[in-house]
Amino acid sequence: MRSFLFAFLCSLVLCPAIYASEPVQTGVILHRKYKMKEVEREVPYTLYLPKTYDGTKETPVLFALHGLFSDCYQVIRYPGMVRAAEKNNFILVAPMGYNNQGWYGMYGKEKRGDKPKNLGELSERDVINVMTIIREEFNVDAQRIYLYGHSMGGGGSFHLLSKYPDQFAAIATVAPAFFVADRGQRLKNTNSPIMIIQGTKDILVNVNATRSLVKEIKHSEKRVDYIELEGAGHLQPAWSYWDEIFSFYHAAKLPKKAPLPVFK
Repeated sequence: MRSFLFAFLCSLVLCPAIYASEPVQTGVILHRKYKMKEVEREVPYTLYLPKTYDGTKETPVLFALHGLFSDCYQVIRYPGMVRAAEKNNFILVAPMGYNNQGWYGMYGKEKRGDKPKNLGELSERDVINVMTIIREEFNVDAQRIYLYGHSMGGGGSFHLLSKYPDQFAAIATVAPAFFVADRGQRLKNTNSPIMIIQGTKDILVNVNATRSLVKEIKHSEKRVDYIELEGAGHLQPAWSYWDEIFSFYHAAKLPKKAPLPVFK
């Protein structure tokens, strides 16, 4: 019995991480995973906590959605993104969206050719799961939750805003691939301000498609701030306007705290 107690006490001293969680590191990009119960597998996401974060006060959070064939590791490393989050004292989170081509559920729970078959559902669920994890673990300002999305992530941002309008104070999208026929109907019940940034020489998301989207949003009398970058392609606009994006976020706040998100 004595030898057992001695071994147990030694394990507490030598392996404290097993029995007590360590504070989450601030000021660095963290690669994390969680167990997604719907598929019984681990799904990654990335996280950045500003250096001033100590959990004592509510902090705004920005969820960044990557583009097609990109991932959560790349989007959080867009030039200037972490620096802007640090400067503005934002928690920054990049969900994977289950994999690199799930479209965050924009095309529905199932789409022909998807693997797995319910990829759309899993992609959307992953974002909601990560949002819940962050809300439960950190002291988030529930009136100041924002979305940033590039390309596929821009389309995903519009989809999530339309489906969960009580969650997001504002969204900022770059070259948003919001290619759905009923996009006007989807945005009907949303009131959060929208920012769209677009390059005129983008060969993946045509500038005329984005101009049409902006016109459609304005026609419904919703706020949309549009920035067009002359001569730019698909990538440069994604990291050229951080000051404008975060100023846009700072001006937007939900009228009441967002409830914990629930997948619909």
